[in-house]
Amino acid sequence: MKIKSLILISLIIFSLTIPLSQARPVSVNITGPTTVGINDTYEYKIVVSGFFEEYGFHLFLSGNNLTGATKNELYGYSFNTNIFYANVTFPSVPEVVYIYVLGIGINNGSNPVSTISYIKVNVIKSTPISVEIKNPSQYKVSNVTVTFFLNGKYIGTSNISSINPNGTASATLYYVGSFVQGVNVISVRINSQVLKFSNGSNVTSIYFNYGPLPNYTWVWYTFAGIAIVIIFFVLMFRSSRKTTNIPKWKR
Repeated sequence: MKIKSLILISLIIFSLTIPLSQARPVSVNITGPTTVGINDTYEYKIVVSGFFEEYGFHLFLSGNNLTGATKNELYGYSFNTNIFYANVTFPSVPEVVYIYVLGIGINNGSNPVSTISYIKVNVIKSTPISVEIKNPSQYKVSNVTVTFFLNGKYIGTSNISSINPNGTASATLYYVGSFVQGVNVISVRINSQVLKFSNGSNVTSIYFNYGPLPNYTWVWYTFAGIAIVIIFFVLMFRSSRKTTNIPKWKR
């Protein structure tokens, strides 16, 4: 939290050094994923709004542990657009990170106006989903796109530059998100009719259970109860046959 506080104080001090213009207010908005994978890089869109000749931004990260993350300030200025894009790399450990953005508007090379905005990002460990693809043809296949779906919902793609004739390659998607309790289905599709999965098709599905396995103890207790009842009736039947009196005329 010390790093977060120091960066926030720096941003405030920096903004105070810029004279404010009440006639021309400025606002800044940052959009992008709020749940990301560890050590991954994501693009964020920054929009500085207001009527100015020049626009700019300064971006900082804060968090308790920024190991492997973007540590240097990211910034940009433009006379042509008020929309910017910044690639942010996140820590190599699970963490909560805050992205602070200082938006700036400038007229006539002076009288800049600034404001601060931020978003909270959860950095979590991603789940790798890998599939093996085979090229059974005698020709090299290039620009392969493998699309992944989780329970019917699109979750991402993995690209393979090329697969040699009669060769194989692995496509991996690092999924950042959650699974439903119980059975989940991952469907994978290749953008080629030539390439195949192990099932001989360009489409395959992976089924797996997430969370604790269902408790089927009651089933065993039921079978055990039924078996005990059956054994009881069998013993009773045998016992009744042994104790039956033999008629006098058969003696």
